[in-house]
Amino acid sequence: MNYEKIKSAALALFVLISLAFTWGIWNYKPSYETIKDSSDTIVKEVEIGQQRKISALLKPSKIVTHLQDQHYGTVAEEELTWFMEEMASWIFYEPENISSLLNEQEFNELLTGDSHVELFFSGSIPFNTIKNILAFNHSDVPSAVFDRMVIKEEEQSNSASVYFVSVQERLVFKSRIESASLAEFKMRYLVQSDHLEPYIAHQIPNGPLLFVRKEAPVLYTQKYLPEQIEAETFKKALFNDPSYVKRGTSLGSDEYTDGSSLMRVNHSTGVITYLNLALENEIGQKMALNTLIDKSISFVNDHNGWVDEYRLFSTTPGSSFISYRLFLDDYPVFNEQGMEGMAELSQTWGRERIYQYKRPSFIIQLDSPLPETKTPIELESGEEAISKVLSQEIDVSLLTDMQVGYEMTVERESPKILALEPSWYYKYNGTWQRLVTGGGGAADGLE
Repeated sequence: MNYEKIKSAALALFVLISLAFTWGIWNYKPSYETIKDSSDTIVKEVEIGQQRKISALLKPSKIVTHLQDQHYGTVAEEELTWFMEEMASWIFYEPENISSLLNEQEFNELLTGDSHVELFFSGSIPFNTIKNILAFNHSDVPSAVFDRMVIKEEEQSNSASVYFVSVQERLVFKSRIESASLAEFKMRYLVQSDHLEPYIAHQIPNGPLLFVRKEAPVLYTQKYLPEQIEAETFKKALFNDPSYVKRGTSLGSDEYTDGSSLMRVNHSTGVITYLNLALENEIGQKMALNTLIDKSISFVNDHNGWVDEYRLFSTTPGSSFISYRLFLDDYPVFNEQGMEGMAELSQTWGRERIYQYKRPSFIIQLDSPLPETKTPIELESGEEAISKVLSQEIDVSLLTDMQVGYEMTVERESPKILALEPSWYYKYNGTWQRLVTGGGGAADGLE
């Protein structure tokens, strides 16, 4: 009997111990230390500048209004931004391909007809890219590109026709918009032209109709002391494992390599060139242009690489090359010959990954020129500039565009100082050239 009591007592004790352990497990709260927000405990992203969206990088190169055989235009960044934001509030009806319905005369009249507003782009823009900025009533858009948009006034106050045009490929897609805000747009561009400048039109034989500002612009040469970005920052941004990267020197440049990729820093120009050597056999691979634009922006965003004011500038369907150019006071900035890469971010892609990336290693801070360095320069009028271009020994049919820009040079006396000098430029055979004045001579190739 005593033995049975002992077993019962032991069993009850085991049950109580089991319940105690179960209760402890259910109510156990481990004491974890709070991770402090410090550079020692958190891996930070590389921050060169900032990230940007396509809407901040894609703008027309100019706007031209055609009114009663007169032309008025602007390249003012404020106007271009207003125009793009205004269009973003419209609904575009599904574009219809009407290319085959237009003969050559009708095609030309579409571009320059009375009460037409024409937007020019410096490169080809895919529909699949612009739909990220503009709203279409249908999710499917044409698998095509355009380099101009033409807005044609209609009788109804809240309606207009919009044409997406590729001049080079002679493609025209017609759309329609209805918006209550069209009244303000029409008042701004089709009635009042005080804020627009007179433009002249020049027909290139067997070529396009060039529109350039009529009056001689007065701009300023401006000088800057740029802020240098450490090469180590780019090393951390561009290499998968910076700890494997070795540094060396070659012909006035620092070189960084991990065996499969190479980054070169040019001391005289401050240009960074990154090459993924493993992808050399993929150069020339075709990529859809909208995919190339998306990948190029994402690549720079991944290392917060946007600085100053850059815009999408050079795009060609079927090409793996793309570039974003620096702008100052509404005008593109080009390089002095032999200094390529100081005023643009350019990329060349393989099938899926980037092969070459070229960019400046400095921030100019365009709103902070050196004090007392502004020198006013009056350029030639548009008509004089065109005459000087045509007086050269060139094939005029290869002349496709013309505009004012800045040339970036390094001060010889002070190599750390950059000077940006205004000048006329023209696009010849796909390359932007500086119009040399004061005695003439050959033009400098800039791209």
